[in-house]
Amino acid sequence: MKEAPLKGIKIIDASSILMVPYCTRLLADMGAEIIKVETLSGDNTRYIGPSINKGMAAVFLNINRNKKSISVDLKSADGRLIIYKLIKKSDVFVSNIRKASLEKLKLTHSDFIKINPKIITANAVGFSSKGPYAGLPAFDDTIQAISGMAAYQEIYSDQPSYTSGATADKVTGLMLGMSILSALFNREKNGEGTELEVPMMETMVDFTLVEHLYGYNFLPPKAPPVYPRQSSPNRKPYKTLDGYIAVLPYSDDQWLRFFSIIKKENILKDPKFCSLESRNQNIDELYKILSEELKKRNTSFWIKNLREQDIPATKVNFPKDLFEDEHLERTNFFKVQDHPTEGKLLYPSFPVEFNEDETSESLHAPSLGENTKEILTDLGYSEFEIESFVSKGTIKI
Repeated sequence: MKEAPLKGIKIIDASSILMVPYCTRLLADMGAEIIKVETLSGDNTRYIGPSINKGMAAVFLNINRNKKSISVDLKSADGRLIIYKLIKKSDVFVSNIRKASLEKLKLTHSDFIKINPKIITANAVGFSSKGPYAGLPAFDDTIQAISGMAAYQEIYSDQPSYTSGATADKVTGLMLGMSILSALFNREKNGEGTELEVPMMETMVDFTLVEHLYGYNFLPPKAPPVYPRQSSPNRKPYKTLDGYIAVLPYSDDQWLRFFSIIKKENILKDPKFCSLESRNQNIDELYKILSEELKKRNTSFWIKNLREQDIPATKVNFPKDLFEDEHLERTNFFKVQDHPTEGKLLYPSFPVEFNEDETSESLHAPSLGENTKEILTDLGYSEFEIESFVSKGTIKI
């Protein structure tokens, strides 16, 4: 059996909440060893959502599987020394602790390279350290707002609004993971460690403007910074006689096949709809026509006929529907894990397949400080020293 791609890579994760833990969960699913450094009270997500035991709530369990937990007081000299010993044996240190706090704690890249010149230090921050917002606190909601993402949702309501998920956290987490992998690859080439800064605002502005930069791509601008098709108020799941459906004819052929189903091919002879360019300019009107037609038949009719014509179409899954979706059932997407204290837990699988025989060890989400003693023993601390740390409040086991 082949080893997982990141087998042998050790990452110290000194973060909390969602952005960085999501990143390191993905890296763990690819085989990296993740040592989650927690305060003596633990990550806040330990207390968010339903739970069986205190400190083991749903949000924490989902984004912290495949990790080990060490609970340590980073403000203490002994706690800092523990981190330094971990740094010596690790490949990456990643955190979302603000720069000023890292400097006070003496947990910066300049501190680490004295111990391990090959260490990669990755800092997830709200805003680039080069601008006037540097050092300001940031959470998903505030970044959705300042990046423009909330304003782009205004077309669906009467005011700017947030997406229903922690989009900024998760997108930045993906960017962070990609950056760490790039740094690891670069180290393979030149043998050197490096420091990364991944700012949420800049990441989300780039993400939001992928298509919406639009007319502002030119100087002077040729059109507003809004991609018309994706900003149409009529771009949404459409009502059918008995539910909702998502449909996206896009090419000339797909629109022709759609209007053939409803026997209205002449619509595409209208100069407003006869080409991709003209349809994009009049997309709102075209989507209104689409919406009116889809109301006339039930969902199963549309799914059958649209798929026969190779037009992208799918039912709308509501959250509970995901757990009974035939495709996800067939691909065994949801896994059940027996947790030693929390019973049977359901998890989504890592979505990428490398080779069928490549796998990573599946660890349960740890209780607070569950692996502290194991990790300190591996670092060379004696039983007496570990007990002394516990009595002084330096660690929790």
